[in-house]
Amino acid sequence: METITTILTNVESGQITLPDFQRGYVWKRKQVRDLFDSLYKGHPVGSLLTWKKKRNGVFVEELLDGQQRVSSLYGVIKGEPPKFFNGDSSALKSLHFHVLDEKFEFYQPIKMKDDPLWFDVTEVMQVGVGGIDDYIVDHLERNEQPIKNYPKIYGPLSRLLGVKDKNFHVEQITDNQKDIEEVVKIFNRLNSSGTKLSHGDLALATISSEWPNARKEMNKAVNQWNKERYKFKLDWLLRCVNAVIQGESAFKQLHNTDGSVFEAGLQRTVKYVDVVLNQISSRLGLDHHKVLFAQFSIAILVRHLELSKDRQISAEEWDLLMYWFLQAGMQGRSAGINDGMIKQHLMNVDGSLNGVNRLISEIGTIWGRPQILSSDFDAWSTGARNYPALYWLTCMGKAKDFCSGIVLNKYLIGKGSELHLHHIFPKSRLYEAGYNDRTQVNALGNFCFLTAACNQKIGAKCPRVSKACRPDSNDLDSRGYFYWVRDNYPNVLKSQWIPEDEELWKIENYPDFLKERRQLLANAANKFLKELNIDHPEPEIRNLQSDKLKLSVKIDSHIETLDEESQLQEVQEWMKSQQLPIGEFGFELAQSPDESGTIIDIAWPEGIRVGLDRPVALLLNETAETYKTVSQAGYDCFTDIDSFKKYISSEIIGEEY
Repeated sequence: METITTILTNVESGQITLPDFQRGYVWKRKQVRDLFDSLYKGHPVGSLLTWKKKRNGVFVEELLDGQQRVSSLYGVIKGEPPKFFNGDSSALKSLHFHVLDEKFEFYQPIKMKDDPLWFDVTEVMQVGVGGIDDYIVDHLERNEQPIKNYPKIYGPLSRLLGVKDKNFHVEQITDNQKDIEEVVKIFNRLNSSGTKLSHGDLALATISSEWPNARKEMNKAVNQWNKERYKFKLDWLLRCVNAVIQGESAFKQLHNTDGSVFEAGLQRTVKYVDVVLNQISSRLGLDHHKVLFAQFSIAILVRHLELSKDRQISAEEWDLLMYWFLQAGMQGRSAGINDGMIKQHLMNVDGSLNGVNRLISEIGTIWGRPQILSSDFDAWSTGARNYPALYWLTCMGKAKDFCSGIVLNKYLIGKGSELHLHHIFPKSRLYEAGYNDRTQVNALGNFCFLTAACNQKIGAKCPRVSKACRPDSNDLDSRGYFYWVRDNYPNVLKSQWIPEDEELWKIENYPDFLKERRQLLANAANKFLKELNIDHPEPEIRNLQSDKLKLSVKIDSHIETLDEESQLQEVQEWMKSQQLPIGEFGFELAQSPDESGTIIDIAWPEGIRVGLDRPVALLLNETAETYKTVSQAGYDCFTDIDSFKKYISSEIIGEEY
């Protein structure tokens, strides 16, 4: 048995630390509050399990079970998180204790401002037993309270200070023969209700025992890419390093890697990833994480660079590499983790042009088909697999802005020049016209990119005025804004793959507009791919003719669907007001490479607190099968807005909703 004071002293001195495979701090304020409430009331709070081992020649105890409790106690009592802390420190700040009600709550200005019986727990812990008398007197004077209130304050605060003397039962694993894999199995059993340690966690733990700075250096690289608007996880980088060092995808191949070999391999991998990202950005315009599909195919590209032995790769070879990358992205070939698939590609590359051609030869034979069909653009939302393809075509296909005629690309500078997503047929007008399916309203074929200023200028104007889309006083042209664009900037509509048939500009013919525009986008994609690879085949006409519109038109009540979209937008605004990430609207949960993914209304695939929480999904009016699919993918699912907000308020913010 050890007191909390002793445990925290050992944490401060570095005698108690975390093993390399431990994840970061994930507790919410509610759990911190409940821990102190239990300790104050003398309720059981469990035991600690440590692994006693040598680190740099000195015996230390690594916490296998108890990280969240020890971090919470240290953060509140010491007033700062422990050195090994990795998480959201706001969960440890401003815990208060009410001496009359004897309850704990995190600071709430309106509720606590005028009640002098609320005390900051950290302040009380800092003054300690020796300073508590003066602290109470000073508090009473500062709040203009009579000294007679001293006794009713002193008792509860003394009991609060007594929390530091509570005992924890500490179990130790001291068997020096236990290896890291066996210890991780013990850890996983203890955390059977939580997320298991992955093979990547285990591999990184093994590597860290050889090279203690491994995680730190990998995080450094990931954070740098994050500043450049690419969001990668450690597992992704580890897979790239594995490809470079071992030519493998499975993490088990890394377990016996020498620390110095891994360190050198990481340095080369970071250099290669930078080269690949520069090529993807400059040649394809895919300059941020939202449009970077086929992330796991980057491991194959860096392997190619590793085997190229620093030879100069020609522009023609880069064209072929980018061709393969685009094909992998558009067909979902490397949308998710599939060790077998990645290994198959890794076996093809040998650092030569022949290896690149072997990669390409599999398109249309072993996997996929080389031609891009209009059906490839028959999807919806910014989470669709081929949303990045639309961005790629805009940046590299010389698409022009509706309001200025300038060529759009990622290098535009100046206020209002950044690229914004635009609904060609405004959402509000489509709902008014009776298109009550948001998958149709938010179809990929209804998206284009404009400058922010132009997007605002066009707003909810009709492409062509008709009975179902009436003009208003602010219209750019009484006939519709497409006419204004065509008259002022000839060929601009064509540059954005807008059908020339004016009948398709009517909102009544919106389904036919989508069908035609999807075909134009497919033609543009095939043309660009042909420029990268002269052997890219022309589309098969019979396949194109068989492409049918999947979404039917319903001219009836649309209130339910419009209201649902408004509710989702309100959720995102509420999250923004709480200074939390708004999530990804219409997120596609990747499944197999050959099938479309499940669409989530709003998703937080990396958790509300990125990297610390489980993925979260908000699903409104979805089927039980959709709920099951998303849940099995590891998401915490919410099927109504009220329960979602309660979760955010109590678990993330730490307040009652």
